[in-house]
Amino acid sequence: MFDQKKKLLALVVAACLGVSAAQADELTGTLKKIKEQGTVTLGYRDASLPFSYLNDAQQPIGYSIELCQKIVDQIKVKVGEPNLKTEYVSVVAATRTPLLINGTIDLECGVTTNTVERQKQIGFLLTSYVASAKYAVKKTAGISSVADLKGKAVVVITGGSGEWITKNLDREKSLGLKILNAKDGGEAFLMLETGRAVAYINDDVQLMATIAQSRSPDAYTLLPEPMSAEPYAIGIRKNDPQFKTFADDVLRNLYSSGAIDSQYPKWFQQPIPPKNAVINLPMSDALKEAIAHPNDTGV
Repeated sequence: MFDQKKKLLALVVAACLGVSAAQADELTGTLKKIKEQGTVTLGYRDASLPFSYLNDAQQPIGYSIELCQKIVDQIKVKVGEPNLKTEYVSVVAATRTPLLINGTIDLECGVTTNTVERQKQIGFLLTSYVASAKYAVKKTAGISSVADLKGKAVVVITGGSGEWITKNLDREKSLGLKILNAKDGGEAFLMLETGRAVAYINDDVQLMATIAQSRSPDAYTLLPEPMSAEPYAIGIRKNDPQFKTFADDVLRNLYSSGAIDSQYPKWFQQPIPPKNAVINLPMSDALKEAIAHPNDTGV
């Protein structure tokens, strides 16, 4: 009788452990969606060098794209789908958040700054880059500081950090700026290049990359004043702890293993397609700190 009770108890315990294990492995949120649809969808930018842009074959490439692809490689293992399909959807600053929220994309692999305001709508993975917003101008414009922009036309990307930075600057310094809007970096630089605007604000590394690829790289310079610190992070849907923990662990492993040390130079210190321009931007102390001590702190 006693042996039978022990056997029954053992069966009950085993059953409970089996349920617990099944619950622990149960996919939720984004991982469940990806598993059920057999597809993971990445949001990319058309012209945000060297993070997320199209090559000559019209395929998305860049530092942020490569990080997302590393995450996708591990998603395939996690959901047990080695042939998982990857799709790409073009986004701009104004569409990246709604397309993430409504499920059109699963990862926003662009140049999005992790801000406290944006955290109200979407989630962010660990910081993957730290930039500083600056204004680009033509050397012949006679503009050497932000104060010299008074009364001038400045182009910003709609929905980007530079938009609210410029509006705040205009209000606080009473500069009387004529603020022009562009849908993306390509359109914004064209407005600077053709003289519609005398200054274009974006993060320093993106400006340097765009200038390096332009027809006259020596014709432009960046104003010395840094307007902000910009921690870039891959965007995900809010309130999806399973996916965030999973994807953060992928990035944390890239950082701790040293793999990021070979990936970074590929995009920032070596020739990059399509014109083999070199940005020549060593890893900053701020990024080294973010890699040594991973965090998802917004600004």
